Amino acid sequence: MPPERTWAGSKRLHGSGGKGTPRTRKRRKTSSPEKSGAEVPPEVKAVRKAVHQFGVVGGEDYDSKEERLQQLLDRLPADSGSAIVFANAATQAQATTVVDRSRRKALAAAARNRAERNKVVEAAVTTDTAGDAPLSEKLDPEMSSWTHDWACGRCTLINDWLSEECKACGTRRGAFPKVTVVVADEKASRGTLPWTPGSCQILINYDVARNAAEYVRRLGALEPQETNNPRFPRVVYTFLEDAQLGGRAAQEIVELLKTTRGYVEPCKKAEIDSALGLIDYSEEDDEEWEEDDEEDWDDEDWEACDCAHCRGSIVGSTSYHPLLPVPGLEHKAMSGIEVVRLPLKALEDFDKAVPFIAPRVIGHSCTLICLHCLNVHTPWDGWEQFFAPSQLTGTMRVVLVLADGVSWHDYPDHALLGAGGSAWVDILDMDSMDRSDMLLERLVDHEAALLNGQSERIVLMGMSQGGGQSMLRFLRSRIRLGGWVGSVCHAPTAPHTPRDRDPLLAVARPTVNRSRPVRLLAGEADCVFAPGLVLADAARLRDVGGFTDVQVEVRKDLAHEGPLKEAKPAKSSKKGISRSLSSKDHEIALRRARSVAKAERSCPDLLFVQRHLPDMVDFHSSCTPESC
Repeated sequence: MPPERTWAGSKRLHGSGGKGTPRTRKRRKTSSPEKSGAEVPPEVKAVRKAVHQFGVVGGEDYDSKEERLQQLLDRLPADSGSAIVFANAATQAQATTVVDRSRRKALAAAARNRAERNKVVEAAVTTDTAGDAPLSEKLDPEMSSWTHDWACGRCTLINDWLSEECKACGTRRGAFPKVTVVVADEKASRGTLPWTPGSCQILINYDVARNAAEYVRRLGALEPQETNNPRFPRVVYTFLEDAQLGGRAAQEIVELLKTTRGYVEPCKKAEIDSALGLIDYSEEDDEEWEEDDEEDWDDEDWEACDCAHCRGSIVGSTSYHPLLPVPGLEHKAMSGIEVVRLPLKALEDFDKAVPFIAPRVIGHSCTLICLHCLNVHTPWDGWEQFFAPSQLTGTMRVVLVLADGVSWHDYPDHALLGAGGSAWVDILDMDSMDRSDMLLERLVDHEAALLNGQSERIVLMGMSQGGGQSMLRFLRSRIRLGGWVGSVCHAPTAPHTPRDRDPLLAVARPTVNRSRPVRLLAGEADCVFAPGLVLADAARLRDVGGFTDVQVEVRKDLAHEGPLKEAKPAKSSKKGISRSLSSKDHEIALRRARSVAKAERSCPDLLFVQRHLPDMVDFHSSCTPESC
C-alpha cells in the first residue's frame, strides 16, 4: 500500500529513502489513557520535563554513531548550555574523539570570525586620516553590516559587536559549548553517580540505556527547566541501532513514553508522538491494518509526482482565477489572481522561462512566492482563489515554484523521513539548501523588477519543507521584502543547521528585513515539527536574529497532515453575517462563508495567508498607479 498523500506532503514509510533499502514496518497508532487528576508517578515527572528525540543509526542504511554525534555537535548553539554524552566503556574513546574533533573545528571557526572582525576595524582605521569620525562612518556599506551589536542567546543582553563574550553571563560568542563524555555502563551505575545531578541542558545517549529505569536515572543530569524561555528546552537525544528498535530496552522506553503521554497537555503529546513514531513498532490487531502485499509498489512509485509539469516537462505556465465575491465591495474590471507555475530547474536558464511566465496583467498589487511541501507539487491546486485577501480589488501574482524531485533539499537523517518527527533538531543539508536558495534569489530579483523595484511588495510563503527553504531566502535577502508566512514548518537556524552555516550568525548577514512581519502557523497536534520546536526557533529569531515582529499561532486540532476535526456544516456559517445586508450581499456573504468553511478543512494555510497579507502589503495603492 503506497504512503498516504496529505495536506503537508506524503507520509513515507519508515526505512524508505535511506542509504540502502531498509525494511519497512507496521507502526501502531499512538494512544494512551488520559490521567488528568491522577497522582503523577515520579518517573513520569522526570520524563515530561524533557524533550525526547531518537535517531536511528548504524548499518548500511543510516549514518554511523560517529557521524550522527558529529552532526549534533556541529549544530549545538554555543549558548545552549552544557551537554553530557553517555557512552559505554567500550565506546567512550570513540565518542571522546568525536567531541575533541568538533571542539577544535568550532574554535578554529571562531578564530576566523574574530580575524574577519579585526580586518573590518583595521580597514576603517587605515582609510580614515582624520581619525575623528565614528567607526560606522568609516566603513563602506558592505562592512557596515558587520558592525551590528549582538544579543547573547543565553541572557539576551545586547553586547558590543567587537566583544568576545557576554558582559552579563560570560557566554562566549561562537564558542563550542561544554560537552562531557560520561561512562554509564552497568558497573559504573552501581556506585556513585558518574555525573553531577542537574548539571546539563542536553543529554545525548550515545549508547541507549539498558532499561527504562536507567533511562530515567540519566534524566537526573538535566538542569531544572527554565519556563520563561522556550529557546532552552531540556533535551534527551538517544541513538538506536536498527536492530535495537524491537529490543527490550527500546520497548521499555516506548511504554514509559506512552505512560507519560497520558499526563501531559496536547502540545507535549505531539512532541512525544514524534518520538514514538520512530521507535514504536508494537504488534497491532489484524483488523487495524490493511495488508501491504495486496498491492505491488516500491519507493519510486510513490515518489514520482503525477502533476502536469512532471509528466510533460513544461517550462512554465500561467493561469487566472477570479476573486471570491465580497459583500459590499466592487472589484475592478481587471481583477483576479495570476498564478504562475515554475519548475525550480527552469531558473538555471531563466531567460528561456521568462516568456512563459511573463505577467499578462499590468499593475499587480503584490507577488506571493510559494514553496510547496515535500513530495507534493500541487497542495494548492483547486484552491487558488484563497490566496487573495478580501481587501484585494485588483490583481495579485502568485508564483508556485516546483522543486526538483519534489524536494527542496536532501536529508542526512533518512529515518525521520519515514516515521516520527523532530521534537528538537531537524538535521538539514545546507549544501542542497544553498543550491535551491541561489535559484530562488534569481526569481525574487526578477519579480522585484516586475514591480518596478518595489521589492517590499514581495512576500515569501512556504509549507512544511518549503517553509524552511523560503525562510532561508527571507533571512538572506539583501533587498527589503514584504514579509514571510509559513505553516507547519520551522526556521533554518541552529540546532538544525551547523553553527558555521547558521544564517543568523553569518558574517555580514543582511538585516534589512529584521522589522518585517514573520508569521508562523503551527499545529498543536503536529508531531512532525512539534510546537515546542517551532516556538524555540521563533524565540531564536527574536533573541539572536534581532527580528522584532515574529508571531506564532499554535492552532488547536491541527496536525501536520491537516485539521483533525471536520468543520461544522455550512449552514452554521450564517452566524456572524449582518442582517443589514441587502439580499444580494447576504447571498454573497453566505456563499463566501461556505467556501471558507471548506477551505478550513483543505487549505488552512491559505486562510492564514489571507489574514496576514494585508499587514505586509498595502492593497490600497499600486506599484504602477499611472496604469491603474
